[in-house]
Amino acid sequence: MSTEYTNRPAIMSSKGTDIDLDADFVYDYYTLRVAGLAFAGIIVFLSIILLAGKKIVNCGKSKPKPVEKA
Repeated sequence: MSTEYTNRPAIMSSKGTDIDLDADFVYDYYTLRVAGLAFAGIIVFLSIILLAGKKIVNCGKSKPKPVEKA
């Protein structure tokens, strides 16, 4: 077993053979990509709501004009 796909060396057993603990591990890139895009979309949506929140709350309300005393 080679360690060319891992960043850490394989563990040596008592028999002198390499044991790669991550040999059967494979990334599911499609699920990782979909989850990342969903997370990024939620962050963008929440940031827009946060930035425009004050304008949305005051959307239908007019600001009271100060009355000048003569």
